[in-house]
Amino acid sequence: MNKIILPLSIFIPHKTKEDREFKLNLNIYRNTHHFILNKAKELWKEVVQKALLENARLINGLQPPYHFTYTIYQPSGRSFDVSNVGAIIDKFTADALQEFGLLENDNYKNIPMVTYKFGGIDKVNPRAELEIVEINQTGVCK
Repeated sequence: MNKIILPLSIFIPHKTKEDREFKLNLNIYRNTHHFILNKAKELWKEVVQKALLENARLINGLQPPYHFTYTIYQPSGRSFDVSNVGAIIDKFTADALQEFGLLENDNYKNIPMVTYKFGGIDKVNPRAELEIVEINQTGVCK
């Protein structure tokens, strides 16, 4: 299975105060200063790179187009919008995969299908699991 595990937030270091948690969520994204967003994307690339190293066979041998499925496991039973979390994780992850040269482009030709799902509550290990599946010529996932 072609799956990587991603966190739901990252910590942005500060020189003079405590590290700041950046939760990957559309509501937070739209209200965050571009300087912080750029730093968050840089740190996210490191997270994706580490996750790919742990699953080196993930993209090797797969050919686009791909179906990306993000399964979100929340830390609590608090209500949330799955697509608010999934959209930002997808945006940051697809951009990172493109920068690493694993995707020629992150447009609809390479990723025509993206799914966000609620996976449940996991207080110990909240996360997003990204499964990447190759789509064949007929549009069916292999």
